Amino acid sequence: MPANHPFTSRLHLLVDIARRSYRIARTGFPLAWPTPRRIAATWRWGRRLAADIRRRRGEDGLTVAVDISPLFDSLTGVGWYLHELLRQLADRPGLRLRLYGPTMFVGPDGPRPAADLPEGRAVEWVRHEVTDDLLVRRSWLAPLMRIVEPRLVAADGNRVVFAPNFVPPRPLAAARGALVATVHDMTLHRTPWAMREETRADLERKLARTIARAHAVITPTETVRAELLEHGGAPPAAVHAVHEAGRLHHVTPGEPPPDVPPRFVLHVGTIEPRKNVATLLDAWPRLRAAMPDAPPLVLCGKLGWGRESIEGELARADAEGWLRWLGYAPDETLRALYDRADLLVCPSHYEGFGLPLVEAMSAATPIVCSDIPVFREVAADAALFVPPDDPDGWARTVGELLTDLDRARDLAARGSARARDFNWRRTAERTLAVWSDAAGA
Repeated sequence: MPANHPFTSRLHLLVDIARRSYRIARTGFPLAWPTPRRIAATWRWGRRLAADIRRRRGEDGLTVAVDISPLFDSLTGVGWYLHELLRQLADRPGLRLRLYGPTMFVGPDGPRPAADLPEGRAVEWVRHEVTDDLLVRRSWLAPLMRIVEPRLVAADGNRVVFAPNFVPPRPLAAARGALVATVHDMTLHRTPWAMREETRADLERKLARTIARAHAVITPTETVRAELLEHGGAPPAAVHAVHEAGRLHHVTPGEPPPDVPPRFVLHVGTIEPRKNVATLLDAWPRLRAAMPDAPPLVLCGKLGWGRESIEGELARADAEGWLRWLGYAPDETLRALYDRADLLVCPSHYEGFGLPLVEAMSAATPIVCSDIPVFREVAADAALFVPPDDPDGWARTVGELLTDLDRARDLAARGSARARDFNWRRTAERTLAVWSDAAGA
């Protein structure tokens, strides 16, 4: 029986109810002693909640439920993608962006977004203040709220549900609006070895259900669109390639960290197997053997899954003096690094878009990157391409570009022109068009 069959959904609901009933039997009744103060506070809280739902249901225009869970962690690719979309559409007439975080019930010490949410007449962060004087024991408050959250989201009557990070979270999964999901890459099929097996299996199961239910799917490139269609599960007319853009053009450059030398080659990205930093660590001693004054390699990005296989090499390279690892850098620092780098290197085995390429092109920084389809699509003639598993090729190409200043200047000029093709205003307009079409389908 398919995972998205109605009977399966009802069975999951019954199992969930049985599990929670067992918890009640073990831990006691969830309600607190019904004092007059608690009764009055709970009554007022319920009336406010019901009034908010009635107001949202009565609003005109295109109403979109947006999962903003990616904004509650250090912002990387998906988080910044969502943040820029919201910023561009925050004041759009006839649009209501209703933002739903990890939970819609918040207290004074509840989770907060890692960056300020965009504000505007189209934006509403849907949240309900929860205090300690309600008719629910504090230990039971969170589990009971998780039960009712999906029903409250559904009650808001949003015409579109937007899942910006592959799949909708549980609170949004029960909403009846037209589902639009962004699938950023097909790592789970193209490079499954670059994911934890349990993560890959879980995403594959959830993504198959999401694509089967979705009215529309957005991909960041034509490359990912073709990969998704090749895998099946969605009609071609429902899958839309919408290029993303850089996000640092409006950031004022700061100062690079003090241990970064005047000349350096930059890599930006999480240090994980898919990013293929190991090839750079293999190539750099070869580069230095042929070019003793070669600038050091600067890695900007946090350590990710699978880092155990490379941590020893990072430590050795740092001890030898030709590597600097900076970890996660704030925007002002990152912008300064792009501006000052001799060139950007990006040896990834696989990507869905290639944000560092766009940001480097915007900064007029020459690029050497993997010869993979998505980088060909993004960089076009504004980069030099090397097979990802060819350390000799990387050492040779990087060395040639460091010494051929005319070629470096030509690539920088081509990159500056190419970067103008990636614009968040255009991304937002095309995304809004997909939402509108889904709502009217």
